[in-house]
Amino acid sequence: MSENKDVLLKMLADEPRLYDVLNAKEYLKILEILEKDSQDLQNIKNIVGKDIYIKKDIILYNILDTLLQRDLVKKIKVNDNIVYFLTDKGKRFITLYTQTKQEFSLI
Repeated sequence: MSENKDVLLKMLADEPRLYDVLNAKEYLKILEILEKDSQDLQNIKNIVGKDIYIKKDIILYNILDTLLQRDLVKKIKVNDNIVYFLTDKGKRFITLYTQTKQEFSLI
């Protein structure tokens, strides 16, 4: 087994609630977006909307709230905007997921 996969599996074993994130393409897409740069809600909505249809804003809020609860994402207020960014845990999680996915040619 690869080292990345082992670390990812340990992370999931230590915190089973992360399986929710791993099993939902919307969550992973948002983490991938935030991996590149911090974003406000409108930018996240626009970028996600290119690949994934999210019917209502409340769904996006719920996804972001779940990511906040799992400590993968944080938010700060900048002027009148709320900006979301990855925590260190979020960076580690999405990096391990991406590397494992590439290594095993997962879809």
